Amino acid sequence: MYVIHLGVSGYPGNSASMQRIRLTFKGLKLFGFNILILNKHSINITGNHRIQRFDGIPFVFTSLKIKRPANFIIRRINKLSGNIGETILLIKKRKKIHTAILYTPSFVELIYYRIISKLLGFKMILQYVELRSSLSERNNFFNRISDRLFDSNFHLFCDGVIAISDFLIQHIKTKSEKLQVLKIPAMCDFEEFNFIQPYVAEPYLMFCGSIIYSEVIEFILDLFIKIKSSSLYEGNLLLIISGEDLSNWDKINKKINSSNFKKNILIKSNIAYSELLSMYKGADILLIPLRNTIQDRARFPHKIGEYSASKRPILSTNLGEPKIYFKDSISAILADTYSLKSYLEKLSDLLLSKERLDKIGMEGYDIGLQNFDHTSQAALLKKFILGL
Repeated sequence: MYVIHLGVSGYPGNSASMQRIRLTFKGLKLFGFNILILNKHSINITGNHRIQRFDGIPFVFTSLKIKRPANFIIRRINKLSGNIGETILLIKKRKKIHTAILYTPSFVELIYYRIISKLLGFKMILQYVELRSSLSERNNFFNRISDRLFDSNFHLFCDGVIAISDFLIQHIKTKSEKLQVLKIPAMCDFEEFNFIQPYVAEPYLMFCGSIIYSEVIEFILDLFIKIKSSSLYEGNLLLIISGEDLSNWDKINKKINSSNFKKNILIKSNIAYSELLSMYKGADILLIPLRNTIQDRARFPHKIGEYSASKRPILSTNLGEPKIYFKDSISAILADTYSLKSYLEKLSDLLLSKERLDKIGMEGYDIGLQNFDHTSQAALLKKFILGL
């Protein structure tokens, strides 16, 4: 019997969602499940085979063209063909499907897949990774309606939920006391890091994230400028930023170009995953500032798992999920508040002591290995699936 992925397309890919999907199914494979990832929409990928494998995980394209067409009209037609092709495949394989794990931001898709799962007789688990109605960047009217409906009614359209944070677990309980819930926070394959050499460069602090978090990136830039102005650090700031929001890119670039330390601020995008891991391992400190907002308290950034696996110290805010797992100045550097003053105070004590930073990084690694490694999480997920 198969456990399959439904919802967002893009596997294989380096985004946080694709990494979570990859590690979920990689772990399930270790525990003897037959697995399959369905890409209903075409993506830019090498190879012309409809069925492929990446990291030992089989994935299939259900659209007529497996590579994303350049022409808008053809792209829309191809997208429709992917939806139809996926439905046909599910009908053909219905007797072999035990469970589908759904990862989607769409309330309409949630309803659709629930109807399909009921008609074809398989269980459906929802990956619940963000309180969607709290996402400030989702300002499109129809997206906002979808997000509110999603957060209010998700419990009616699944057999179980994989929740990423305690905040979301509490939210789920307000909707249904009976719905089965499994907490799986950040996910990471810690073994992958063993074969990666640290990036060799001048000393640097590092942040990795999406351009949609431009507010956070600006905060990091302001923090770095204060650090440099106070002569607390001689190294650089390395920003690994994904996404194509032109207005946000414009804001970030203007801020960097107006700084006296622009030559110390490096930006990279679209790098190989192995290169990203190498850069994690070479950093003095890995930054993931969290704001005191519902959005940030409800989520668990995927990067925290990868950060901890790199054995380098994490700098964040002492709230939400980091507060649950890490102890300030022991296994992470946790500022009391999301403010430049609080972050600067923490760094002033630690930046000049490489020995303390190394020790915090190793303690954080131990915390991550216990809680975020995909193999131990898959054992829990196996039991969860079989118990539905």
